Amino acid sequence: MESCSVRGIRGLYPIAVFHFRGLLMKGAEAVLVPDRFLGKKVLRKERRKKGYRIKEIDEKIRLGRTRREARLLHAAKLAEVSCPTVYEIGPDYLVIGRLRGRKLPGKGRELEKAGEILGKLHAAGILHGDFTPYNILVSPSGLQVIDFGLGSFSKKVEGRADDVITMLRGIGEKEQFLKGYRKFQGAGEVIARIEKIEARARYR
Repeated sequence: MESCSVRGIRGLYPIAVFHFRGLLMKGAEAVLVPDRFLGKKVLRKERRKKGYRIKEIDEKIRLGRTRREARLLHAAKLAEVSCPTVYEIGPDYLVIGRLRGRKLPGKGRELEKAGEILGKLHAAGILHGDFTPYNILVSPSGLQVIDFGLGSFSKKVEGRADDVITMLRGIGEKEQFLKGYRKFQGAGEVIARIEKIEARARYR
């Protein structure tokens, strides 16, 4: 495979020349395209241009979100959370490792582990933003977290509560998940906030 170097956000990155093989997945914000990077199977996550936005603003938004997601993935790995490896950062795309596994089931022992993982992210000051069973893969090596595109760096209790609520809405055995999450030192405050949010919803 032919290779070359391009200038990324923080200097030169050796890359492979990409030959797209078709769209893998399309979301509201980005598309994932399977490819190869220096012999490895990877995904190229592209944030496409939005025609309804002013060009300069659109470029700034896509650059900011791309950089932020790369930092989130790096921070998650430092927190010992299994997630895609970032191989290259561009102005509006990331080249990331391709993970394989099945969607997290709505019940079972994996839910407790998923709760522990979210606790690790929150302890590291990371909000995932879309912590659902679809963004957690079950593999022989353990659970892997994907798609940090809506994530952010924050220690706000409300944001942490939103992450937990997002998962609870998609699973059956809620207590199994919370059992794992309670291992996070700040879990008590987060769960108390969730109870307040649910109480407000009941009386609306």
